[in-house]
Amino acid sequence: MRRPVLFLAVACAAALLLSGCAGPATGGTAADSSPLATPSPSPALVSPAPTATASAARLSIGALTVSTIDATGATIATTPYSDGAPAMVAFLSAAIGVAPTVARADPETGCSGAATTYSWAAGFLVNVPDTESPPLYTWTVQARSAQVGAAGVTVQSSTGLVVGTDVSASAANLPADQKIDEYNDGTGPLVFEVAGRNAEGKPYGGAALVGQGGVLSAIAAPAGLGQFYC
Repeated sequence: MRRPVLFLAVACAAALLLSGCAGPATGGTAADSSPLATPSPSPALVSPAPTATASAARLSIGALTVSTIDATGATIATTPYSDGAPAMVAFLSAAIGVAPTVARADPETGCSGAATTYSWAAGFLVNVPDTESPPLYTWTVQARSAQVGAAGVTVQSSTGLVVGTDVSASAANLPADQKIDEYNDGTGPLVFEVAGRNAEGKPYGGAALVGQGGVLSAIAAPAGLGQFYC
């Protein structure tokens, strides 16, 4: 039996405004300088130079932010979803060390209609629908693999969940309203970190999909559980 489509409210909806500006010329002739600066391209389409986050050992996906963590467990940098999808794509590109592959989803076959997908691996991507219509559609960071990038950066939830591991114990400790077990068999999605509650009082935030045997199969944020039923 196909699972019903479930959606939770979206934690955040923000737009990132990008602009370019140029300061006065130095060390040259002002009369020869153009008064207009060429705007920088969108950071989502620029191959990053991994510097500040190059030592990242882990990516931590939370209800409100994504963070890079070094081998000692210290947080290197954090980017909130409220900064927008382009900022998140640039942040992840620097952390992973490569620019993503960019693809378009057909409006008839895409999970949320027409969308642009930025992928760093088969199981790690940012999906950005053309139309934002909360709570049904929103851009998301999605992970269906435990590692990403040539350096093998580990992907985890903000609560330490990793794709491919048994999370039965962690799920059992969550409040009943943070998990959905449709078949009473230990499977179903859960909200591992609550960002807030919708008008009906249901929590939304970082979501995870638990499969047979209690094995975690996917992490997504800031989407609700509906991402797992497309």
